[in-house]
Amino acid sequence: MSSRKDRKPPGGKKQAEEQRENILQAVVLADSFQKRFRPFTLETPRCLLPLANTPLIEYTLEFLALSGVQDVFIFASSHAEKVEEYIRSSRWAKKSSPFKNCRIILSPASVSVGDAMRELDSKRLITTDFLMVHGDFISNLPLGDILDIHRKRRTADKNAIMTMILREGSSGLRAKAKSEEGVFLIDPATNRCVHYDEIAPYGRGGALVPRELFKDHSELQMRNDLIDCYLDICSPDVPALFTENFDYQHIRRHFLHGILTDYDLYGKTIHSHIVKGYYLARVRNLKAYDGVSKDLMEQLAYPVVPDTNFLGDQNYDSAVGGRYIDEGAFLEQSVTIKPLAVIGTGASVGEGSVVGTSTIGRNCEIGSGVVIDGSYIWDNAIIGDGCRIYSSVIANGVKLGKDCIVEKGALISYNVNIPDGTTVRAGSRITAYTRKSDTDSGSDDREDERDLLSRHEYEDSESEEEDEVIRSKIESLGFQGEDLVNDSESSISTISDDGEDSDDDLASGGKEPSGSVTTTTSEDNAEADAWHNEATVSLLTAMEGDHPVEVASLELNGLRMTANASWHQVRKAAVSALHSRIEDVVATQSKSLSQATNEVFTRWEPLVKRMIFDQADQSDFLLLVQKDCVEKKNGSSLLLTVAQRVFELDIVEEEAINTWWANEKSSTEAGGMSKVRQATEAFVKWLAEAEEESSEEEGDEEEGGDDDDE
Repeated sequence: MSSRKDRKPPGGKKQAEEQRENILQAVVLADSFQKRFRPFTLETPRCLLPLANTPLIEYTLEFLALSGVQDVFIFASSHAEKVEEYIRSSRWAKKSSPFKNCRIILSPASVSVGDAMRELDSKRLITTDFLMVHGDFISNLPLGDILDIHRKRRTADKNAIMTMILREGSSGLRAKAKSEEGVFLIDPATNRCVHYDEIAPYGRGGALVPRELFKDHSELQMRNDLIDCYLDICSPDVPALFTENFDYQHIRRHFLHGILTDYDLYGKTIHSHIVKGYYLARVRNLKAYDGVSKDLMEQLAYPVVPDTNFLGDQNYDSAVGGRYIDEGAFLEQSVTIKPLAVIGTGASVGEGSVVGTSTIGRNCEIGSGVVIDGSYIWDNAIIGDGCRIYSSVIANGVKLGKDCIVEKGALISYNVNIPDGTTVRAGSRITAYTRKSDTDSGSDDREDERDLLSRHEYEDSESEEEDEVIRSKIESLGFQGEDLVNDSESSISTISDDGEDSDDDLASGGKEPSGSVTTTTSEDNAEADAWHNEATVSLLTAMEGDHPVEVASLELNGLRMTANASWHQVRKAAVSALHSRIEDVVATQSKSLSQATNEVFTRWEPLVKRMIFDQADQSDFLLLVQKDCVEKKNGSSLLLTVAQRVFELDIVEEEAINTWWANEKSSTEAGGMSKVRQATEAFVKWLAEAEEESSEEEGDEEEGGDDDDE
């Protein structure tokens, strides 16, 4: 006789499946995978930067809570441990949290949305339709009706895998970005998006639309006026398709464009839902940071306003003229607070100071006779008497001496000390942070470095994609940039990127409470060496068997994600495999070293480019090539031929070669590094001379043109 426990009510399985389908999940991408907020994000993840004295991710989680989300997966990459620490100590970790489950996925090696989706798919965490949103998203949009439309569409057609929520743009909206000009081709009868393309900023290029689309649809609308905050309702098919396509990194540029272009292959459809009258914005750059801050002060996103008091220590009264002054702030009687201002608890403002269109954080000390105009002062900053601050951002713990002038567009990062009477020039980026070299070991001496070096100007030596290129123009804020709990009681769990952790493991009856954080240390040298050998053999096997690049890439990415290997480790394995393959070609096919290098790198160029994302990666690749060549008999000649070939194939740029060549690790005499690069010196000099000649020729042409005009 079966026990009562073994019996199941009629329709129990079906009912459980229906209940599960009605649970709304959400994936919050805490990392933007960009560098637009440097130098601040060298030390703090973007989602924890304060907007109107509230961390950005608070606005995102509040939106999800109001939308009825029950399961939240917070995907943390850059500064993952800080995201985890914040969430676990926040209101979202309390028993009173509106989320039934809030899980933090730690994946420091992920560098794109594609990596995040593949990680989610490998862990099989997504079981139903889910919202995908970035941790810098702010909105007052009610999602109920939109979710119903999406679900009805999915019920009728399981191939309708995603609904993009877009907002009609308006000329007066401050938060509209210019850096990503998406063009959507939409069938108005079904709201199906049939084509997507991007127009590069600053007028380069245009959108290309296949003619056959107009044959299949009686009417199509081309929309480039839409604000795209990357708010999507996705089916579980979306992460799976990212896994199938290793080269998909960007959700629009790669995934959306690829799925629509390959409709005949996948048969999947993606729809749009265009909203009006509601506020949707992402704080995707410094100009948007400024714009969204003002929007909140003007109550354009109501009820998402500062006096909602998201955090427990906030106590803002209803604003008069856009002035939000916490009850815990102290202002001298002679202080002037102009419209659009937020002043946090514990802040004090001295006699005769003027604050307008600005935010002052918690516990800030603002001296007498200070002018703060269009600026953002974060927590615990000290501003000396007589300072003038215009359209700038000053981070936590900054100490500004007396009578300093901070010109438009300056960014002063954490704990910087500025002496009395200093003028911080327009567009400066100043930080006390010093990145340690990859080879540094032992105790962390960063605090000692800060004591010795109170400040230095930050210069990003890494090239960005076209939407992140530093430009000289000064807009809005003037920034130099394109647009510029008790754990045991909580439902929060942490999922490490290093293993296949399951809910059962986290909830097991061990010594750790169910909500505790499991910290996984990085691989030791033996494990790293074992992974390097396995990855090298895998790549070399693909090269010897002349496998398709896509197959080799997929296998390599599988190895990377399984072991949580960094892209530096991936490049190191690729260099070993490429050099071994070159040696094999020389030995077995009677080809010269130059011929073999050209053949191998030309064949595997797409693979190499998939593991190099910016100029820093290019320099790292060259340094790895140099280190590997030290161990080769013909290493000096091999380094020269490889450097020439990767430059010709546009795998590395001239700037990256110069950065590599100037690197102390490359020029050191230790380990034979300087010796192995001697033959390459002539090539590097030739590049420099060619650049000089090109500049002179351009100058001559300009002079000649001027003469003709005269």
